[in-house]
Amino acid sequence: MRRWGIRKKVLVVTLVPTLLTTLMLGLFFTYSWVANIETLLKDRGESLSRQLAAGSEYGLFTANRSLLSSLSNALLEEQDVRSITFFSSDGSRLLHTGPGSSETVNIKELTAERATRISRADSTRFITPVFLQDLMIESMMDPDARQSMSGLQTPLGWVVVEMSHIRTEKETYKALLISLLLVLGGVILSMAIALRLSRAFTNPVFELNEAVARLKEGKLETRVYTGAGPEFEQLESGLNAMAEELSKAQAEMQQNIDQATEDLRETLETIEIQNIELDFARKEALEASRIKSEFLANMSHEIRTPLNGIIGFTELLLKSPLPRQQRDHLSTIRKSSEILLTIINDILDFSKIEAGKLILDRVPFQLRDIVEEVMVMLAPAAHAKNLDLVPLVYNDVPDNIMGDPLRVKQVITNLVNNAIKFTQTGEVVLRASLEEEEMDSNRVTLRLSVSDSGVGLSRAQQQSLFNAFSQADASTARQYGGTGLGLAISKRLVEEMGGKIGLESELGKGSTFWFTLTSELASSGEAIAPRDALQGERVIYLEQQKTTGLAVEHLLREWGMVVDRVASPGALQEQIEEAQKSQAGYAVAIVGITRHLLNSSQYCGLFRTLEVDRDCRTLLLTPTLETHDTPLSGLASGHLTKPVCREALYDELLLLVHGINSAGRTTVEFQSAMRRPATGKVPRVLAVDDNDANLKLVLTLLEDCQLDAEGASSGFEALSKARQKPFDLVFMDLQMPGMDGVETTARLREMDTDNHRTPIIALTAHALADEQERLSRQGFDGYMPKPISSGQLTEIIHEYTGYICQGTPGSGRFRVPEVRDTRRALRPSTRQMQQDCVSVDESIQLAAGKADLAEELFSMLLEQVHADLERISGFWRDQSLDELLECVHKLHGAARYCGVPELRAAANRFETALKCSAPDLEQQKDRLLSAMERLEIWTEQTDWQQLFRNQHPAAETS
Repeated sequence: MRRWGIRKKVLVVTLVPTLLTTLMLGLFFTYSWVANIETLLKDRGESLSRQLAAGSEYGLFTANRSLLSSLSNALLEEQDVRSITFFSSDGSRLLHTGPGSSETVNIKELTAERATRISRADSTRFITPVFLQDLMIESMMDPDARQSMSGLQTPLGWVVVEMSHIRTEKETYKALLISLLLVLGGVILSMAIALRLSRAFTNPVFELNEAVARLKEGKLETRVYTGAGPEFEQLESGLNAMAEELSKAQAEMQQNIDQATEDLRETLETIEIQNIELDFARKEALEASRIKSEFLANMSHEIRTPLNGIIGFTELLLKSPLPRQQRDHLSTIRKSSEILLTIINDILDFSKIEAGKLILDRVPFQLRDIVEEVMVMLAPAAHAKNLDLVPLVYNDVPDNIMGDPLRVKQVITNLVNNAIKFTQTGEVVLRASLEEEEMDSNRVTLRLSVSDSGVGLSRAQQQSLFNAFSQADASTARQYGGTGLGLAISKRLVEEMGGKIGLESELGKGSTFWFTLTSELASSGEAIAPRDALQGERVIYLEQQKTTGLAVEHLLREWGMVVDRVASPGALQEQIEEAQKSQAGYAVAIVGITRHLLNSSQYCGLFRTLEVDRDCRTLLLTPTLETHDTPLSGLASGHLTKPVCREALYDELLLLVHGINSAGRTTVEFQSAMRRPATGKVPRVLAVDDNDANLKLVLTLLEDCQLDAEGASSGFEALSKARQKPFDLVFMDLQMPGMDGVETTARLREMDTDNHRTPIIALTAHALADEQERLSRQGFDGYMPKPISSGQLTEIIHEYTGYICQGTPGSGRFRVPEVRDTRRALRPSTRQMQQDCVSVDESIQLAAGKADLAEELFSMLLEQVHADLERISGFWRDQSLDELLECVHKLHGAARYCGVPELRAAANRFETALKCSAPDLEQQKDRLLSAMERLEIWTEQTDWQQLFRNQHPAAETS
């Protein structure tokens, strides 16, 4: 009903009650009328049958048919009487008057007790018994007597009066018809009234709706007058007032539109004029941008060309023997040149980004390797300021990801370098964590943050920090240097890689720069060897720098090692001694120190005690040093610089714990590769450059590689030399007077044959994004930007000629592994308590208190130990047990006259084991060799002669 219209609702509300009332009244009156007709018929039938029964008593008693016939004929004249029948007392029919003479009455229907009525389809029979009445006065006066007599009498017969239903049915039909007509009349009247009411209510509503529709179409002159009553009059007046107001508003709006149209036309004319001016300005801007790009390219070339000579010849001079002062000056020149080169690179990178020509690579790379490379590269600058530089890469961070490793490394370098630059004390920590992982798409989102304890930034400084050529304030540019482009470039690079960058800082409390890196996981091409060789080994660790200690401990526990941290050298020495007493010593002791502790006598004594007295291998972790020749590095078994790299730490621990040198094979392979060229002949190389300094530098680098190199200062000279004899590789400068490098390359390409095509490498300082592609179209095979480094040069020579350069092992793709001191083999730490290696007092006591004799006996023992080391190993290897027993017996005898408790006990046990053929012969042999080696190490690191001579006065006095 909610969706019904008003007219339908009015009709329903009006008609339904009226129709229901009319129908109910019609039904009631029809039913009453029909019931009255039937009741009248019944009453007349019963009355006539009783009258006939009373009148026919004598006729039936006397069987007077004529009397009965006259009675029936008189009664037939009554309405609705169809027939009259008389029956005798035995049920036989005496007389029948009227139609249906053949119809019979069932004897069962003739009862003596009472009058009965039998209804049929077209008539109703009224059967009344006829009794003989007692007409005597006595019986008449006595009702009881009359009743008893009548009860004892049997009926004289029966009278059957048949009443017809014809007139009754006609009356019934008449009543139904009249009722139907009355009901229909009432319904029609109700509908007429309802329709009239609905029209009176809905027509004004429809008129109002039409008026609203016309107003909606914009016919604001529409007015409505329904005359339907006061309620509608109020609505009409409101609608007419609204239409009048709208008409006024439209007129006013039209006036405003006309005015605005006129203003807009004038504005469009002005804009058209401005567009013409902007088009001219755009063409001028494009021309200026082209000129700027050419200017950047030319300036890059002009600045990089002298830088190439400065940096190149500085490196060559640093390789030669120089006084320390001159070496310091050259180092300053090289650092200044590298800073200038960094500024140029930043400006060029920013220009690439602004021009939209920055192209990102998508190759698999290892994030941890990039982090370590940045840390190692920036460590000297951090350690020069006594800063703790620490990388923290969490275990859930995947290593192999897809992306541009060079740009990721550039962003990390910028952030870490800024943190080091603006931090005076404290630490700089790089953290890499997994922020989100999508298993379905095999994508991960990494978060890398760089935290420092530097000066911090205010809110105002933070808002403009990522803008180009912007720094925290004007003074920082003078104090710290730089162009202010590093963070702007980092922001654009991170956004190009689909990540975000931001910072969290508080003035005076340091800063945290972070960026996210979203990338796909790269499938590992080759299986990585598991680092499980150190699992379960116990390590004790002393570290002065808290965050570095956390990072190193994190690595050690990742490899399955058990790490115990101590806070002081005394605690370290005490805990190692306690562990050895319980026969569960440590595999290695790691000691990390700061720069001011490098010459500490306390730490020198600590390392001497651990290495000699406790026979525990030690690993020294120091900041970046200018030289490795420090007192502590000579005492420790291993030495690494901070921040610690995974591979270097694992290899060093593997060597110290198990004696396995994993770098040995690599060194041999490299040395063998360095001794042989990849091809049968030395390639001939031509270098072309109009700048004398650059040409001399390239020729010098080529001569260092022992190549057959020639130079040319112009394109004409290069063509002349190329016509005389072919070259295997050409380095071609692009910008030269007369004939430039592009034209010279085209001429050289004309000289190529089917059997020989000369590789030509472009030497240019142009660093725009489309430079390499354009050079490839112009016939160049490769591209090498200035300034030239020896590493790039050797890589290109190997790539295009197959020749492995000699004489430059320090750079390039063939990096010489660090060669460690191999004068003696490192053996694992002793895990249990040892006796003293040497006791000077005991030696003098055994020599009868004569210190000079004790020194001589000890010297003789050392000579014997040195010779017996090889002999015992050889006898054991050849299983010459008799010669071995004789050698050990002599050594045991010599040890008994010197204060060497450990060696004496070991020789005694091994000699006893040899005589008894004990099952632990090899173990006893190893203990003896270990004691002999410890004795040698003690003598190398101790001025033992002075110890004996210091005892001379005391001995003589005694």
